Amino acid sequence: MSLKITELPVSEKNYEEEMKNKVEPYLASLREDIYFKSWDDRSIHCEQYIIPNAVGSVVIVHGFTESAEKFREMTYSFILMGYNVFALDNRGHGKSYRKNPDKFETVTVDNFDEYIFDLNFLIETKVKPAVGDSPLYIYAHSMGGAIAVQYLQKYPGVFKKAVLSAPMILANSGPLSPGLTLSVMRTMCLLGKKDEMVFIHKGFNPERTWEQSHDTSKARFEYYHQKRIQNTLLQTSGASYSWVREAMKVAKKNLDPERCKKIEIPVLLCQPEEDSSVISEKEDEFISLVQNGRLEKFYNCKHEIYASVDETLLIYLQTIEAFLKE
Repeated sequence: MSLKITELPVSEKNYEEEMKNKVEPYLASLREDIYFKSWDDRSIHCEQYIIPNAVGSVVIVHGFTESAEKFREMTYSFILMGYNVFALDNRGHGKSYRKNPDKFETVTVDNFDEYIFDLNFLIETKVKPAVGDSPLYIYAHSMGGAIAVQYLQKYPGVFKKAVLSAPMILANSGPLSPGLTLSVMRTMCLLGKKDEMVFIHKGFNPERTWEQSHDTSKARFEYYHQKRIQNTLLQTSGASYSWVREAMKVAKKNLDPERCKKIEIPVLLCQPEEDSSVISEKEDEFISLVQNGRLEKFYNCKHEIYASVDETLLIYLQTIEAFLKE
């Protein structure tokens, strides 16, 4: 099999210059910003990139406190592979609807299913009409991975293949057990604090350093961090009590054997060497329940594999491209 990603599309060595002078202008020439009314009439945003002679279309679903804009380098890589790209801003993130716009740093949701319904509305009302019978693929990171798992369980047969990058099968709840965390979150929600930021989270920190991040590439971290400093829409930084409650609840569905049987398509789970955000053992358990599941480990990387050093990122991109085309 011949791959189109034979060398890294963007190098750390001249990262900011390449992104600003090559990648961003090229993407801007293709990008259409789509806003659509979702299931509850809320406005959801998506970046759409349509290219000539595409071999398929990739839907990107980002993680917690992220945005479609954070995945511009991945978008560029998928386009070079020959795919159209639809990069979603999940509700509460980026340019999409926010339940509490006056508390823009806090991500809140009443029910995790809201994310799944938004994704389905995007696919049914925007993606399918734009690309027709073109095969669809999903690439999802962290929280987006949990959204993707739930979507694949609920709507089998829509996607041809799925790539899950460090998916949030079970979020790391720190010193508290998942059960105790869920109990505390439920109590706080009953006390009327469901949309408030959990006490252990903080607001956006412009002084955050690369060493504190989930990235092994300093250049990739700093490029997007500067974007966050300049754009308040990118400064989501903490979870509400109801968001954590829903994140804990969704793990049971993610690992339900009967629900996982509904996922018949090939699934590639990309697992980083070091991950403090999600529980890797639960990723192992999940992929064992998927009949066409495959797990690939990546080294010299943290939770955000797509923001790794060049050597790791090239292997990551080539692994994904080979999986989609095999």
